[in-house]
Amino acid sequence: MNYSIRIISGLLFSILLLFGSPSLFSQTATITGQAEGKPHELVRVIIYADQFSKLPETLASTYTDENGNFELTPQIKQTDYAFLAVGLKKGEFYLKPGAEYQFMIPKDTIDKRGSVFDEMPLRFSLKADDGGLNDEIGNFNVAYNTFIYENGNKIYRGYNKQFISDFIEKVDEAYDSVGDEYIRNYVRYSMISLQWVAKMMSSDSVISTWFVNQPVLYHNIQYTEFFSELFQSYFGYQRIFSYSELVDAINNGKGYQAVDELLKRQEDLTADNRLRELIGIFLISKKYFSADVIRDNVIALLREIQQNSKYPENSNVAGNYIVKLQKLEPGTAAPSFSLKDASGKTVSLKELSDKVLLLAFIRSDCKVCLQQMGDLEALRKKFGNKLKMATLVYGKQFQEVVQYAADRNFNWPVLDIGDNILLLEAYNIRAYPTYVIIKPGGMMGMATAPMPDENLDLFIRRYVNEAEKANNAGEH
Repeated sequence: MNYSIRIISGLLFSILLLFGSPSLFSQTATITGQAEGKPHELVRVIIYADQFSKLPETLASTYTDENGNFELTPQIKQTDYAFLAVGLKKGEFYLKPGAEYQFMIPKDTIDKRGSVFDEMPLRFSLKADDGGLNDEIGNFNVAYNTFIYENGNKIYRGYNKQFISDFIEKVDEAYDSVGDEYIRNYVRYSMISLQWVAKMMSSDSVISTWFVNQPVLYHNIQYTEFFSELFQSYFGYQRIFSYSELVDAINNGKGYQAVDELLKRQEDLTADNRLRELIGIFLISKKYFSADVIRDNVIALLREIQQNSKYPENSNVAGNYIVKLQKLEPGTAAPSFSLKDASGKTVSLKELSDKVLLLAFIRSDCKVCLQQMGDLEALRKKFGNKLKMATLVYGKQFQEVVQYAADRNFNWPVLDIGDNILLLEAYNIRAYPTYVIIKPGGMMGMATAPMPDENLDLFIRRYVNEAEKANNAGEH
């Protein structure tokens, strides 16, 4: 079976994944496989540090041998949703302590052009000795997706909901006797979200029955996706408190208690401090990119929860949100790198960042990327010694890019990303070319910056002026 199949996700349908019951001790899972035609390729097992922030965490990594074979032995405490990553392409599966997995990855699924993030996910065949976990989840996903495809309009618009009740009854009969709690919770919250979407259960009823004073399923993406959808909708449309009240509670500097008092207006939540705090973390984090909110205050509130929460899991979620929200934010440290130029000399971010620095991430077979190097030359001439530039090349035709630049006398570093592909993840590169502005001292300025023909020079000017003011202030 191909385990890249997922339950339908859309405006209202959650991505349905898995729940794992925590255990006291870690156990080893054994993962072997072959990536056809991919010798010496990076292979990783990745999970989310928590299912609310979705901060990626690498559990184990290795490289394929000359025949594409690999083996990984991650230590895990509970069943979890996971990714197998070959290079930068990822495919999902369900990881269980003590289980054994064997992956076969055909060559043609990992050799596609374009952004590695925008291609189809990694596809594979999997043999899993996991007590039937992946098979059960895969079979359920197929049945669920088929039901949604065949009945989508009726689910949203129909008045007669008996066909939904019949489907739920059929699913309950099939899965109530399953011994794996992971699978039972997976199916249970699938059915709850379906009933909520179909308006067979009100938001208040779902909250009071399935969330308040119930275990928080921190490792269940179905739970957390539904949690996010439910409470974002609930506090967005119910008149519990207004948008301006929440913004004021974040901005007024009075600490988390101001937000907590708003949440207590929902009477059911007053009885469940853990859940209420988790909702607070979620709502605060969702406002981070709002133009009306002071971002530093969001981080301060999350840090207050991280340091003071009585619930270690909530503290962990708050801390992970801090890391996730601040990634590539202006003023944070830019991801470092040391890459080789055409002569084999190693060039680091530290060496380049004594001035404002423009990084151009390109793919070696991207014609538009090469054409825009002429626009970069114009920027170099315009800003002179106030601006440094570097072109970072991903792909096999590095020397062709070097020759293209040399033939046109483009005199700035052209660097080979080579096997340092995690640098693309670190800078969140999703298309080529992508431009990033780094401030002096290696601090983030802007990611992602506009294209050269979209007023990139105006943004560079802003950071150059900022650097000059800082230098002048330092001299005095």
